[in-house]
Amino acid sequence: MKTTQYIVAMLAGAAVLASCVKEAGNELPQPQDLITIKAEMPGDVTTKAGAHVGFSWYWGEGDKIAITGADDTQIYTIQDGFTPKYAEFVGKPVAGDAFTITYPEKAATADWSAQTQTGNNSYAHLKYAAELAGVDDYLSFAFNPDWAAAHNGTLKQVGVMKMVIALPDTVSAVNGVSISAEDAIFYKGNGETKVNKLELAVENAAPDANHTFIAWFTTSWHEAVVPANTVLTVSVKTKDAPITKEVTFTSEAVVMSGKVNVFNLDNTGWKSPNHYTSGKGTATDPWIITTAQQMTFMADDMAAGETRFFKLGANIDMKDIAWKPLNAASPYDKKIDFNGAGYTISNFKCVSTAEAAVSYPSFFGVLYGSCYNVKFVNAVIETNAKGCGILGGYGGTTDKPCYVEDVHVQGTITSSAGNNVGGLFGTAREATILKSSANVVINAKGQMNGGLIGADAGKGVYISDCWTAGTISSTASICGGIAGDIVATGSSIYNCFSTATVTTQFIFGGIVGRAVAGQKSNANNCTNQNPENHIENCIAWNDLLKSDFINEETPAEHYSSGIIVGGTAIKNYLKNCWRKADINFIDCPKNAELGTYAPFDQSDADPENPMVKGEGQYAFAYHGKAAASGMTLSQLAQAIGWSTEIWDFSGDTPKIK
Repeated sequence: MKTTQYIVAMLAGAAVLASCVKEAGNELPQPQDLITIKAEMPGDVTTKAGAHVGFSWYWGEGDKIAITGADDTQIYTIQDGFTPKYAEFVGKPVAGDAFTITYPEKAATADWSAQTQTGNNSYAHLKYAAELAGVDDYLSFAFNPDWAAAHNGTLKQVGVMKMVIALPDTVSAVNGVSISAEDAIFYKGNGETKVNKLELAVENAAPDANHTFIAWFTTSWHEAVVPANTVLTVSVKTKDAPITKEVTFTSEAVVMSGKVNVFNLDNTGWKSPNHYTSGKGTATDPWIITTAQQMTFMADDMAAGETRFFKLGANIDMKDIAWKPLNAASPYDKKIDFNGAGYTISNFKCVSTAEAAVSYPSFFGVLYGSCYNVKFVNAVIETNAKGCGILGGYGGTTDKPCYVEDVHVQGTITSSAGNNVGGLFGTAREATILKSSANVVINAKGQMNGGLIGADAGKGVYISDCWTAGTISSTASICGGIAGDIVATGSSIYNCFSTATVTTQFIFGGIVGRAVAGQKSNANNCTNQNPENHIENCIAWNDLLKSDFINEETPAEHYSSGIIVGGTAIKNYLKNCWRKADINFIDCPKNAELGTYAPFDQSDADPENPMVKGEGQYAFAYHGKAAASGMTLSQLAQAIGWSTEIWDFSGDTPKIK
């Protein structure tokens, strides 16, 4: 072996053993004989800078050496009487003209990726390993580059990494140290395999009086290159909680073999991000969340003007968590990438009251970034203010877009005051929503409520291949199975269906309540404006669409409601939308009495071919076309061209794959 007698630097050899060169005419021993060979350890080791500091390897009891010749390998065992630097070994001779000498005998398969150190600044665990390759003699040799060169060979020998770590004052004990990079740059052992992390377990260790801990690693006999701009993460497992620190190498560095590579770390910049099961919060190494408690750490690790990456690693039950939204304070610039990885978040709850107000009660508050591949089951949102949904009060905001895909929510949303309530978002602004669903019970007192979104805003929203179910109930108006109100030019909905019950006073639709780019549903605006909303290939299969109009003493004619869209600009793109043949549609009393608001089949419309206005004063409803009696929703969706790559049509109701 073995370890060092005195240490504070690194190992480069300077051997003094006189080489024993074969003399002409000398005969090698016979194969059946045992022979004795002489071997010398390296001299004092140096740091990378070359300073001698008394670091030395030495022989140990039980040491063995392997020598490989032309045809075979023999193992040589150390003999009694060795000294720290000089030893004799006995074994059978090998034949050949060039030899490989390996110490210890299995050094080529050594693994340095995980080691154990006992105590602070202890190096008893360090192990020397070396290989002389292609040399012309093995009877007397030295692990020394000069000796190797003089004998026509080369020397490989392990290195050492010495990490001098200044720790925060709060650290009382150290249980482990690791150093890692995003890419595999370290050698796992003396073979060719590379890894991205070297780990050191630590036992019975505490920082010294200056809160410094010194960790020692044996490193491969292959030199590891650290490219310029590499970020290395040093992690220290402490008694209380792990801490990490990132160090950026602005120029290329090399973990040298045969030397001590000293790595100094001051006590600044330490963080405690390992709230999570693993990860660093980056795109290539997201924080992995596996417990409800870890969910609560997310808010602390969000950062203004930066993107944080999270990924679920298990189903999460949040029944005991009083949730506060992650990004609910202006300027809403905490960007997130949230990957549910197919897992489910159950019993999520966010409540806002007059006594304890929460802005935009929801999971994200304002979703700036992406959320995908996740389910919320039995979610509860309760508020006395406007702007709420299970995912966000807002889905995106000005110049801070959001992207949602394969997100499915189920739960209850109650708003005792205010507008804009949706299954996913109260308001969607600069939002894309794909292949998602909401099976929700919404109880609201304000306007503009919908199964996916309450309303859009600004640059609008793109929704495609989504569905909703449940109940959307409001004592006000402007509600829809997919969206309550579309107020932005260009906001569009494609290939969506709803089976939700929608109940409000007026301006309601199975897909959209109102689509007039923010204008009131009067005759002029609905006739003249051109908001370029696309409501195409959608299906209203709602269980019930009902006006709960509160009768006045003299009820008046009220704004129209429709099976696809309650009130629409007639120059919108209204194409290939369908309704259930026997859909239960109940208009407000006066409209029903007039008989001019009853559903009828309508032709497709666009700015060049405006929708034909109904006969009533406010009859700007879009009812689409009635499906054939007895036709299933899946049959209809296939008939109008929905993608079999997205939808499963094996049952009566389509499912997102």
